[in-house]
Amino acid sequence: MRILLTGASGFLGREIARELRGRGHRVAGMCRRLGGQSADDFLGDFLNLKECAPFIHDFAPQVLIHCGWSGVPVATRDYLSQYANVPASVALADLAVDAGAEVIIGIGTQAEYGLPVKPVREDSPTHPVTHYGIAKHAAGAALLRLAQQRDVRGIWLRLFGLYGPRETAPSMLPWLAQQFAQGCTPDLTPCTQVWDYLHVRDGARAVVDLVETSAEGLFNLASGYASPLRETVLLLRDLMAPQIEPRFGAVRFGPEQVHCLAADISRLSAAISWKPQISLEEGLAELALEAFSVASS
Repeated sequence: MRILLTGASGFLGREIARELRGRGHRVAGMCRRLGGQSADDFLGDFLNLKECAPFIHDFAPQVLIHCGWSGVPVATRDYLSQYANVPASVALADLAVDAGAEVIIGIGTQAEYGLPVKPVREDSPTHPVTHYGIAKHAAGAALLRLAQQRDVRGIWLRLFGLYGPRETAPSMLPWLAQQFAQGCTPDLTPCTQVWDYLHVRDGARAVVDLVETSAEGLFNLASGYASPLRETVLLLRDLMAPQIEPRFGAVRFGPEQVHCLAADISRLSAAISWKPQISLEEGLAELALEAFSVASS
Protein backbone atom coordinates (compact mmCIF):
# COMPACT_ATOMS: atom_id res chain seq x y z
CA MET A 1 0.00 0.00 0.00
CA ARG A 2 0.98 3.64 -0.46
CA ILE A 3 1.13 5.26 2.96
CA LEU A 4 1.56 8.93 3.81
CA LEU A 5 3.27 9.30 7.20
CA THR A 6 3.64 12.61 9.01
CA GLY A 7 6.31 12.99 11.68
CA ALA A 8 8.38 10.41 9.83
CA SER A 9 11.67 11.64 11.31
CA GLY A 10 10.30 11.63 14.87
CA PHE A 11 10.63 9.09 17.66
CA LEU A 12 7.62 6.93 16.79
CA GLY A 13 7.37 7.96 13.15
CA ARG A 14 10.75 6.63 12.08
CA GLU A 15 10.01 3.25 13.68
CA ILE A 16 6.63 3.09 11.93
CA ALA A 17 8.35 3.90 8.62
CA ARG A 18 10.90 1.15 9.20
CA GLU A 19 8.19 -1.38 10.06
CA LEU A 20 6.04 -0.44 7.07
CA ARG A 21 8.91 -0.68 4.62
CA GLY A 22 9.99 -3.97 6.15
CA ARG A 23 6.55 -5.34 5.28
CA GLY A 24 6.72 -4.13 1.70
CA HIS A 25 4.62 -0.95 1.90
CA ARG A 26 5.59 2.20 0.02
CA VAL A 27 5.96 5.10 2.45
CA ALA A 28 6.11 8.82 1.78
CA GLY A 29 7.28 10.47 4.96
CA MET A 30 6.51 14.12 5.65
CA CYS A 31 9.55 15.28 7.63
CA ARG A 32 10.74 18.52 9.16
CA ARG A 33 14.27 17.31 8.48
CA LEU A 34 15.67 14.73 6.09
CA GLY A 35 18.57 12.37 6.56
CA GLY A 36 18.93 8.79 5.39
CA GLN A 37 15.26 8.24 4.64
CA SER A 38 13.59 6.90 1.50
CA ALA A 39 13.57 8.81 -1.78
CA ASP A 40 9.78 9.15 -1.32
CA ASP A 41 10.25 11.21 1.86
CA PHE A 42 9.89 14.96 1.56
CA LEU A 43 10.39 18.07 3.64
CA GLY A 44 7.07 19.34 4.84
CA ASP A 45 5.04 20.50 7.81
CA PHE A 46 1.38 19.63 8.14
CA LEU A 47 0.90 23.06 9.71
CA ASN A 48 1.67 24.51 6.27
CA LEU A 49 -0.24 22.25 3.88
CA LYS A 50 -0.15 24.65 0.96
CA GLU A 51 3.43 23.65 0.23
CA CYS A 52 2.73 19.92 0.67
CA ALA A 53 -0.57 19.54 -1.16
CA PRO A 54 0.87 18.98 -4.67
CA PHE A 55 3.10 16.16 -3.47
CA ILE A 56 0.29 14.51 -1.50
CA HIS A 57 -2.02 14.57 -4.52
CA ASP A 58 0.72 13.15 -6.76
CA PHE A 59 1.54 10.37 -4.29
CA ALA A 60 -2.18 9.46 -3.97
CA PRO A 61 -1.90 7.72 -0.58
CA GLN A 62 -4.18 4.86 0.32
CA VAL A 63 -3.49 5.38 4.03
CA LEU A 64 -2.65 8.41 6.18
CA ILE A 65 -0.79 7.82 9.45
CA HIS A 66 -0.64 11.14 11.27
CA CYS A 67 2.22 11.05 13.81
CA GLY A 68 3.18 14.68 13.42
CA TRP A 69 2.43 17.15 16.21
CA SER A 70 3.82 20.55 17.11
CA GLY A 71 4.60 20.82 20.82
CA VAL A 72 5.54 17.35 22.06
CA PRO A 73 8.29 18.36 24.55
CA VAL A 74 6.94 18.43 28.10
CA ALA A 75 7.90 22.09 28.54
CA THR A 76 5.55 23.13 25.72
CA ARG A 77 2.54 21.01 26.59
CA ASP A 78 0.58 23.77 28.27
CA TYR A 79 1.13 26.37 25.56
CA LEU A 80 -1.87 27.78 23.71
CA SER A 81 0.00 27.01 20.48
CA GLN A 82 -1.10 23.37 20.96
CA TYR A 83 -4.45 24.28 19.41
CA ALA A 84 -2.91 25.05 16.01
CA ASN A 85 -2.54 21.29 15.61
CA VAL A 86 -6.29 20.64 15.59
CA PRO A 87 -7.48 22.42 12.41
CA ALA A 88 -4.22 21.49 10.68
CA SER A 89 -4.75 17.79 11.46
CA VAL A 90 -8.32 17.89 10.15
CA ALA A 91 -7.25 19.73 6.99
CA LEU A 92 -4.50 17.17 6.42
CA ALA A 93 -6.91 14.25 6.79
CA ASP A 94 -9.41 15.88 4.45
CA LEU A 95 -6.68 16.48 1.87
CA ALA A 96 -5.45 12.89 2.17
CA VAL A 97 -8.96 11.55 1.57
CA ASP A 98 -9.34 13.85 -1.45
CA ALA A 99 -6.08 12.37 -2.75
CA GLY A 100 -7.40 8.81 -2.37
CA ALA A 101 -6.82 7.71 1.24
CA GLU A 102 -9.30 5.14 2.54
CA VAL A 103 -7.75 4.84 6.01
CA ILE A 104 -6.90 7.64 8.48
CA ILE A 105 -4.87 6.81 11.60
CA GLY A 106 -4.04 9.46 14.20
CA ILE A 107 -1.82 9.24 17.27
CA GLY A 108 -3.35 10.48 20.50
CA THR A 109 -2.18 10.32 24.10
CA GLN A 110 -3.03 9.06 27.56
CA ALA A 111 -3.15 12.73 28.54
CA GLU A 112 -6.65 12.80 27.06
CA TYR A 113 -7.85 10.96 30.18
CA GLY A 114 -6.45 13.59 32.54
CA LEU A 115 -5.50 12.32 36.01
CA PRO A 116 -6.97 8.80 36.31
CA VAL A 117 -6.56 6.80 39.50
CA LYS A 118 -7.15 3.38 37.96
CA PRO A 119 -6.55 1.72 34.57
CA VAL A 120 -8.68 3.29 31.85
CA ARG A 121 -10.77 1.87 29.03
CA GLU A 122 -11.59 3.64 25.80
CA ASP A 123 -15.01 4.54 27.23
CA SER A 124 -13.58 5.91 30.50
CA PRO A 125 -14.26 9.60 31.23
CA THR A 126 -11.85 12.05 29.62
CA HIS A 127 -10.78 15.07 31.67
CA PRO A 128 -7.54 16.38 30.10
CA VAL A 129 -5.83 19.01 32.23
CA THR A 130 -3.21 20.38 29.80
CA HIS A 131 -3.62 22.17 26.49
CA TYR A 132 -1.74 19.24 24.94
CA GLY A 133 -4.28 16.72 26.22
CA ILE A 134 -7.23 18.92 25.32
CA ALA A 135 -5.92 19.54 21.80
CA LYS A 136 -5.17 15.85 21.21
CA HIS A 137 -8.66 14.92 22.42
CA ALA A 138 -10.23 17.45 20.06
CA ALA A 139 -8.10 16.28 17.13
CA GLY A 140 -9.03 12.66 17.74
CA ALA A 141 -12.74 13.38 17.88
CA ALA A 142 -12.51 15.50 14.73
CA LEU A 143 -10.55 12.89 12.75
CA LEU A 144 -12.96 10.10 13.68
CA ARG A 145 -15.91 12.30 12.74
CA LEU A 146 -14.29 13.21 9.42
CA ALA A 147 -13.68 9.53 8.68
CA GLN A 148 -17.34 8.82 9.34
CA GLN A 149 -18.46 11.69 7.11
CA ARG A 150 -16.13 10.72 4.26
CA ASP A 151 -16.92 6.99 4.61
CA VAL A 152 -13.33 5.91 5.23
CA ARG A 153 -11.82 3.84 8.02
CA GLY A 154 -10.74 5.99 10.97
CA ILE A 155 -8.51 5.02 13.90
CA TRP A 156 -7.37 7.10 16.88
CA LEU A 157 -4.73 5.60 19.19
CA ARG A 158 -4.22 6.85 22.73
CA LEU A 159 -0.57 6.14 23.40
CA PHE A 160 0.77 5.24 26.87
CA GLY A 161 4.32 5.46 28.24
CA LEU A 162 6.29 5.21 24.98
CA TYR A 163 10.03 4.84 25.50
CA GLY A 164 13.12 3.54 23.74
CA PRO A 165 16.45 4.60 22.24
CA ARG A 166 16.85 7.84 20.29
CA GLU A 167 13.91 9.54 21.93
CA THR A 168 13.48 12.97 20.37
CA ALA A 169 11.72 14.61 23.34
CA PRO A 170 13.55 13.01 26.30
CA SER A 171 11.39 12.06 29.26
CA MET A 172 12.07 10.40 32.60
CA LEU A 173 13.69 7.11 31.58
CA PRO A 174 16.32 8.58 29.21
CA TRP A 175 17.11 11.25 31.79
CA LEU A 176 17.43 8.63 34.51
CA ALA A 177 19.71 6.49 32.32
CA GLN A 178 21.93 9.54 31.74
CA GLN A 179 22.11 10.15 35.50
CA PHE A 180 23.21 6.58 36.21
CA ALA A 181 25.68 6.55 33.30
CA GLN A 182 27.34 9.66 34.75
CA GLY A 183 27.43 8.19 38.27
CA CYS A 184 24.94 10.74 39.61
CA THR A 185 22.40 10.11 42.35
CA PRO A 186 19.00 11.24 41.07
CA ASP A 187 16.50 13.15 43.19
CA LEU A 188 13.06 11.61 42.58
CA THR A 189 9.48 11.67 43.80
CA PRO A 190 8.43 8.71 45.98
CA CYS A 191 7.82 6.92 42.63
CA THR A 192 4.71 5.22 43.92
CA GLN A 193 2.94 5.89 40.63
CA VAL A 194 1.79 2.85 38.66
CA TRP A 195 3.17 3.17 35.14
CA ASP A 196 2.82 1.27 31.88
CA TYR A 197 5.85 1.56 29.60
CA LEU A 198 5.66 0.57 25.92
CA HIS A 199 8.75 0.12 23.76
CA VAL A 200 8.69 2.28 20.64
CA ARG A 201 9.23 -0.68 18.29
CA ASP A 202 6.28 -2.50 19.82
CA GLY A 203 4.20 0.66 19.40
CA ALA A 204 5.18 0.90 15.73
CA ARG A 205 4.32 -2.75 15.16
CA ALA A 206 0.84 -2.24 16.62
CA VAL A 207 0.20 0.75 14.34
CA VAL A 208 1.19 -1.24 11.26
CA ASP A 209 -0.86 -4.25 12.38
CA LEU A 210 -3.89 -1.95 12.51
CA VAL A 211 -3.17 -0.69 8.99
CA GLU A 212 -3.34 -4.28 7.77
CA THR A 213 -6.67 -5.11 9.44
CA SER A 214 -10.20 -3.82 9.03
CA ALA A 215 -10.28 -2.37 12.57
CA GLU A 216 -11.56 1.14 13.19
CA GLY A 217 -12.41 3.48 16.03
CA LEU A 218 -10.68 4.36 19.28
CA PHE A 219 -7.95 2.20 20.87
CA ASN A 220 -5.64 2.41 23.86
CA LEU A 221 -2.09 1.57 22.79
CA ALA A 222 -0.11 0.31 25.80
CA SER A 223 1.82 -2.77 26.85
CA GLY A 224 -0.92 -3.85 29.24
CA TYR A 225 1.63 -4.37 32.05
CA ALA A 226 1.79 -1.61 34.66
CA SER A 227 4.01 -1.70 37.75
CA PRO A 228 5.10 0.78 40.44
CA LEU A 229 7.52 3.30 38.98
CA ARG A 230 9.94 2.63 41.83
CA GLU A 231 10.41 -0.94 40.55
CA THR A 232 11.25 0.34 37.08
CA VAL A 233 13.74 2.86 38.48
CA LEU A 234 15.50 0.17 40.51
CA LEU A 235 15.54 -2.22 37.56
CA LEU A 236 17.37 0.36 35.46
CA ARG A 237 19.64 1.21 38.40
CA ASP A 238 20.59 -2.45 38.84
CA LEU A 239 21.50 -2.65 35.14
CA MET A 240 23.67 0.45 35.23
CA ALA A 241 24.87 1.49 38.69
CA PRO A 242 23.95 -0.91 41.51
CA GLN A 243 25.95 1.16 44.00
CA ILE A 244 23.71 4.21 43.61
CA GLU A 245 20.75 4.71 45.96
CA PRO A 246 18.21 7.04 44.31
CA ARG A 247 16.80 9.67 46.65
CA PHE A 248 13.15 8.66 46.57
CA GLY A 249 10.90 11.34 48.00
CA ALA A 250 13.40 14.16 47.52
CA VAL A 251 11.00 15.75 45.01
CA ARG A 252 7.37 16.43 45.89
CA PHE A 253 4.53 15.39 43.61
CA GLY A 254 3.14 18.27 41.57
CA PRO A 255 -0.57 19.18 41.69
CA GLU A 256 -1.18 17.50 38.32
CA GLN A 257 0.82 14.34 38.93
CA VAL A 258 -0.57 11.28 37.15
CA HIS A 259 -0.57 8.46 39.69
CA CYS A 260 -1.94 5.71 37.45
CA LEU A 261 -0.76 5.52 33.86
CA ALA A 262 -2.29 2.20 32.89
CA ALA A 263 -4.75 1.04 30.25
CA ASP A 264 -7.15 -1.76 29.52
CA ILE A 265 -5.98 -3.00 26.11
CA SER A 266 -8.61 -5.68 25.53
CA ARG A 267 -10.06 -3.84 22.53
CA LEU A 268 -6.65 -3.61 20.84
CA SER A 269 -5.89 -7.24 21.70
CA ALA A 270 -9.15 -8.35 20.09
CA ALA A 271 -8.43 -6.36 16.93
CA ILE A 272 -4.84 -7.45 16.27
CA SER A 273 -4.08 -10.18 18.85
CA TRP A 274 -1.90 -7.55 20.50
CA LYS A 275 0.94 -8.56 22.77
CA PRO A 276 4.23 -6.67 23.21
CA GLN A 277 7.37 -8.53 22.16
CA ILE A 278 10.03 -6.46 23.94
CA SER A 279 10.18 -6.90 27.71
CA LEU A 280 10.83 -3.94 29.98
CA GLU A 281 14.17 -5.50 30.94
CA GLU A 282 15.25 -5.67 27.28
CA GLY A 283 14.11 -2.12 26.60
CA LEU A 284 15.89 -0.71 29.63
CA ALA A 285 19.07 -2.52 28.61
CA GLU A 286 18.92 -0.64 25.28
CA LEU A 287 18.55 2.67 27.12
CA ALA A 288 21.50 1.75 29.33
CA LEU A 289 23.74 1.02 26.34
CA GLU A 290 22.73 4.27 24.68
CA ALA A 291 23.38 6.31 27.85
CA PHE A 292 26.79 4.70 28.44
CA SER A 293 27.72 5.39 24.82
CA VAL A 294 26.81 9.06 25.13
CA ALA A 295 28.60 9.39 28.47
CA SER A 296 31.83 7.95 27.06
CA SER A 297 31.83 10.01 23.86
